[in-house]
Amino acid sequence: MELKHYVFLAISMAVIPTAAWFGIRYRWAEKLLVAATFFSTCYLVDINLFSMEMYRGDTRGFEFSTTDWMVLSLLAVMVISPRWRTKRPELLPPNALLLLLYLLLAFSTLFVGEIPLYSAFGLAKIVRAILVYWLIYNYLRTESDLRFFLLILASIVAFEFLLVLYQRSIGIYRATGSLPHSNTLAIYINMINMIFLSLVLNDKVRGWQRYVYWATLGVGSVIILATFSRGALAVMVLCYILVLALSMVDRVRPAKLKVIAVIALLALPMAIKVTPAIIERFETAPTGAGLSREQANAAAVAMANSHWLGVGLNNYSHAINETHFSRFVRLEIDRGIVHNIYLLHAAEMGWLGLVLFVLLIGSFLCMALRIISRRMDNIVSWIAIGIFASMLSLWIQSSLEWAFRQTYITVEFFMLAGFLAALPRVLRQMSVARNRRVPRRVYLLHAARARVSELNAQRTGTQYFNTSGQATNQLSK
Repeated sequence: MELKHYVFLAISMAVIPTAAWFGIRYRWAEKLLVAATFFSTCYLVDINLFSMEMYRGDTRGFEFSTTDWMVLSLLAVMVISPRWRTKRPELLPPNALLLLLYLLLAFSTLFVGEIPLYSAFGLAKIVRAILVYWLIYNYLRTESDLRFFLLILASIVAFEFLLVLYQRSIGIYRATGSLPHSNTLAIYINMINMIFLSLVLNDKVRGWQRYVYWATLGVGSVIILATFSRGALAVMVLCYILVLALSMVDRVRPAKLKVIAVIALLALPMAIKVTPAIIERFETAPTGAGLSREQANAAAVAMANSHWLGVGLNNYSHAINETHFSRFVRLEIDRGIVHNIYLLHAAEMGWLGLVLFVLLIGSFLCMALRIISRRMDNIVSWIAIGIFASMLSLWIQSSLEWAFRQTYITVEFFMLAGFLAALPRVLRQMSVARNRRVPRRVYLLHAARARVSELNAQRTGTQYFNTSGQATNQLSK
């Protein structure tokens, strides 16, 4: 390891216990930790231990970042803090079995890859992502938690928008924001956009929160346009239509139709402005890109057929450059990673790995559909609609990208999966809170009726019953 690694680890050993101490002691510090955890996913400050920077795979070392600082600190708060004594975290979250099987299969590829260290890099990333999922599922408990998370997501979009404005001002054609590639930024923001479109359409909240929803959706859409990502633009339109359709199924209200009309009017000038540039982007796309994708896909299929566990997690780039599979891709510059997340899983984890991966992501989609099908027309249902479209946008574009393996997108997906898994618990809490308010309303109603009876009795001199049930007679003046 280099000096920078030792410095980063030394800082980590100081920051993590300090942040955990403040979080355990103060509620505001706990909230700050939560905000920092999510916000850090869009601006990674990390190191790669045992780094292999020249390797062209999706993971080039044992990643350790500021996100891990926040996750470990928050984990300590949830386990140790007295505030969490009555709400201990659950060891096994929903879909735990599929997650464990996926993790076990990924671990098995350590024994089949030519370079087991590369597989270990990828395995460590999966463990970190699953920890984020577990943490979010156990933390999210109330509607107020949910709305707090929405504000954090809005702040992420605002931050990326400012970076995009700066990059465009200095002449960068395809903005990347704080992420490594414009396509990655487009996928990242697309997933958040779907949630805020659902809230704009469905949430009846008034005041500043509604302005936040509109602003986040607007600048998020502008970010996608600024990336000029052809796949993301098509997926954005498709999934926006899906959110509109699911919102109408959830509950049809005239207000939703007004919102749709306003969105169409606001989008029209922007569409007219950027359409020529988008058309040019499609027309000037490199013709060789399609051929290289086909060659990489053929290589991935051959790797999947070579062994029931493939060539090993995070070993595709090694296999395509250093083994006989290189014959499938003629140009060395194209021997990076296959741009199809499904074929990448098949190549590195075998056809069994692909099946397990599809079952895993399908289980989360089914989880969202079960909530949506109840047509509750509340924030739980609206968030489920947004997350369903978010995940679908990722998996549609993943047929042309391997971005899911990038840490930004991996963590974001498991973060939203944690939201989704916790929604039924949030719904139960909302129901309990509503039931607790009912007796108070009933008491106030009876008290009001008793007061009316008292006033009538004072005027007429008749007998009435007070709130304690005692009969009283008042003589009229």
